[in-house]
Amino acid sequence: MNIRDVRTRWINVDKDVDKAKQMEELLDRWGFKDHQRISAVTGIEPHEAVRHGEEHYRNCAESHFKVLEETILKDEQPVLILEDDVEIETNAWSEDFPIPEDADAIYFGTSHGDNNYQAIDEKNGWLTISKVFSTHAILHISPHFSKKVIEVGKHWIYDKCHPFDVGIAYDIQSHYKVYAPKIPVFYQADSKNSVNKWEGMTRNPLNAKKRFTIGTMS
Repeated sequence: MNIRDVRTRWINVDKDVDKAKQMEELLDRWGFKDHQRISAVTGIEPHEAVRHGEEHYRNCAESHFKVLEETILKDEQPVLILEDDVEIETNAWSEDFPIPEDADAIYFGTSHGDNNYQAIDEKNGWLTISKVFSTHAILHISPHFSKKVIEVGKHWIYDKCHPFDVGIAYDIQSHYKVYAPKIPVFYQADSKNSVNKWEGMTRNPLNAKKRFTIGTMS
């Protein structure tokens, strides 16, 4: 699969015109053929449990839900969803990613989060992941996975008052085939974030473990 051919939708708040321009230039420069800006949802009330500067969690979640409902849940075709603070890691780029046939989703962007994640090296260039945070670069392949993201995501942001990426990480990933490249293709650039600085958590590769095979010795 050539990632540049995949339908790509990127989320951007209307007032963030500089980020929108940067995203247009980034994706055009890297040759993405079908990318489109999606106006972010901004009218959802923030929840009580977030730190100052992170009141956008519900809006962010609803923006992702909006994209999923307008794309893969409507036509069952894959969609790459990006957030507008991303940059591309040159060393991780490949024109052709041999996507595993059983993949429900690909995290082209990952985060070390609370470091309770699991990343298993599948020896084919991919990691299978669970408990991995972040939503800044996810390729949705299975409509069933995407539908579950909305269902679980709403529960986490409205009932549990926590970010929905944590809900996906803990309640969904282990039940589906979710992969990530060994080196994140997209990371959240500090230069594009005035409050939250996620580059250190999203640019470094996950700590992977080898898959244990019965009958082998190490």
